[in-house]
Amino acid sequence: MQLTITQDIVDALKSLGHVPDELRKRFDGIVKADGGYLLKLSDDESIELAELVQWHISNDPATGKPTAESAPFGRLIALIDEAQ
Repeated sequence: MQLTITQDIVDALKSLGHVPDELRKRFDGIVKADGGYLLKLSDDESIELAELVQWHISNDPATGKPTAESAPFGRLIALIDEAQ
């Protein structure tokens, strides 16, 4: 699977701690692409990544929407869902 992601998603991924080695290698392999950055994942890695970033999503109690800090993770999960 290849995902075109934005700079804010790249930054959010690089800020994650306790990332399995195989996912960290994928993050290190992110390259510039048309309109953003290209992240390559296997199907298993995409599921693992979606589960990992879900732990980092916080919702604003007033709006029910993800906070500004966690919004990139929500967009990443949506991209993974669309690609599957």
